[in-house]
Amino acid sequence: MEFVILDEKEFNDFAKNHEYASFMQTKELASLKKELGDIPHFLGVKEKNKLVGATLVLEENSILGSKTFYAPRGFLIDYSNFELLKFFTDKVKEFVKSKKGFRLTIDPNVIYRIRSSEGDILDDDKDRNDVAFDNLIKVGFKHFGWNLYTETLQVRWEYRLKLDKTYEELKQNFSKSTRKNIDACYKKGLRVRRGEIKDLDSMTEIFESTSKRRDFHSRSLDYYKKMYKHMKKYMTIYIAYLDPEVYLENTRELLNEAENKLKTVEEKMQKDMVGSKLLNQKETALKQIDKYREEMKKAEKFKEENPHGKDVGALLSLKSGDEYLTLSSGVLEEYKSFTPKYAMYNEHIKDALEGNFKWVDFYGITGVFDKSDKYYGIYEFKKGFGGNVVELIGQFETKITGMYDVYNLGKKVKHIIKK
Repeated sequence: MEFVILDEKEFNDFAKNHEYASFMQTKELASLKKELGDIPHFLGVKEKNKLVGATLVLEENSILGSKTFYAPRGFLIDYSNFELLKFFTDKVKEFVKSKKGFRLTIDPNVIYRIRSSEGDILDDDKDRNDVAFDNLIKVGFKHFGWNLYTETLQVRWEYRLKLDKTYEELKQNFSKSTRKNIDACYKKGLRVRRGEIKDLDSMTEIFESTSKRRDFHSRSLDYYKKMYKHMKKYMTIYIAYLDPEVYLENTRELLNEAENKLKTVEEKMQKDMVGSKLLNQKETALKQIDKYREEMKKAEKFKEENPHGKDVGALLSLKSGDEYLTLSSGVLEEYKSFTPKYAMYNEHIKDALEGNFKWVDFYGITGVFDKSDKYYGIYEFKKGFGGNVVELIGQFETKITGMYDVYNLGKKVKHIIKK
């Protein structure tokens, strides 16, 4: 076996067809990270002059002139081949050491378990990747742990939908409430367009609004512009916008239906004995009329203020190997009742089918499936589209030099001081 430094093309030609392919193991991601300050390296291993393993590793400055190295969703290698994995790991560690690195971190795109939609283990033997885990430990990696939340650099728990049916067949497996919300949001006037670079402003604004409301980190507009510059071929921006004409017309139709219902009830009251049933029907119709008259005022005001519509939701999707992945999404608070996420995810699924992807990856969830958990709503929303919970093998790291211990001690002291 031979350890080699690869050029971008040789790396990408190998990486794009690998079973563990990911947008994080691409030359485009490397270019983005380079502009953001990291130094990318493409490393490989050949056997009989054939490339049999590779990885992108990112070099980042750390303490006292030392470096940390990270292979996002790497290595791209057969983890069941212990000899190959050990040779490559040893050579990568030697390379990292030569660059003054003290730590190497990886989080392979390897599925540890496939679970049911409820999070239950389907087959403890078939889908459990003990061989990969055991071999990584044997070659010197330390496992971060079987974390249930997002403590690692990348998510460990994901929700995926297998694309083995037509859209209509898949839709029949969506939950009843998901199908209802999809149909309702289009009827209310929501439409979805595929964005361009000019839509990054709107997308970022929506993401920032959502992050403040839900208390999570949001990237800057500058970051997304750099991302678009380097990774445009992998990205799709979905913008959900509210069409003022459809919104107004739908509300008018609902008001007319309520008024006709009241008319019908009043006609019955003139002919029949007026009992509690008719009185309740009249009361309901009157409430509906009041509700839709108020909604008409909102719709008319919306049309006046937004004659060309308004962007109310955004979804950033990425092509990642044989998966089409929903990386990040957001909705403006005042338009949550229009449920724009359902429209955007629905369009994402249709595009995934058209693009012949094997999976829709709804990306991060937690490994906690209790309704009392504060993140349960994220899981519940994604579960509504059918599919399975996927548990990845997790994050590993290995010590390269003694600076590793100095760094970890510094982190512990800092944590104690902070507490």
